[in-house]
Amino acid sequence: MKKSRISLNKSIYLVACLLFVDSVTASDKINLAHMELIASVEKYVFESIISQSSEDSENLNVSASKLDPRIVVPQCNVPFVFSANQESLRQSNITVRASCPINKWYLYLMVKAARVQPVVVLTRAVGPGTVLNAQNVKVVMMDKTRIRTSTFSDPSIVVGARMKKRSRSGQPVVPGQLCFVCKGDSIVITANAGGVSIKTSGIAQQDGNVGDTIAVKNSKSQRLLHAQVIDTRQVEVQI
Repeated sequence: MKKSRISLNKSIYLVACLLFVDSVTASDKINLAHMELIASVEKYVFESIISQSSEDSENLNVSASKLDPRIVVPQCNVPFVFSANQESLRQSNITVRASCPINKWYLYLMVKAARVQPVVVLTRAVGPGTVLNAQNVKVVMMDKTRIRTSTFSDPSIVVGARMKKRSRSGQPVVPGQLCFVCKGDSIVITANAGGVSIKTSGIAQQDGNVGDTIAVKNSKSQRLLHAQVIDTRQVEVQI
């Protein structure tokens, strides 16, 4: 089973501490014990959720809260036992009881579990008319419960589009904010008929993204047409 995003950095830290165990301080040992316990409880929650879910594990993110540095986790010569309410395991915030069965020590830990998905967000604040490019957008993994509208998962889809309003850094890019063809743009109209393509110029009468059908006006004939947006400032009419 894949480790997903649970504890790669923690594992590296644990290995390093174990290799130099003679030189670590008491504080380091407490921190090591905390990290071992946190890694184990995250693994327990991850596996528990996957076992009762039909969804794949790829986009499940599990993260336990840090322990108070004053808490001393005792050495337990048998594996710690973890338990959580089954209803709790279906929530975002999960309380897990960790206990050592041989000395009756126990502790409650808070664990956050989230289903995440890739979302294209802005890397900087932008204003109306800004053309999106590879430098001002990126992909982040976002908690699905925070997503309230349609988003993009592939930055290449939005590159070349223009923003219609001011937006802040880190904000998801959503279809309603964009136009590949904006109202009033000078555009190229391609008409396809029997394998022959004819191109002419026109003026967009509406905003549109790739795949949208919008009203356009032929600059020569002044005829109003409905065409599909195929790229930045380009539309296509099927005859």
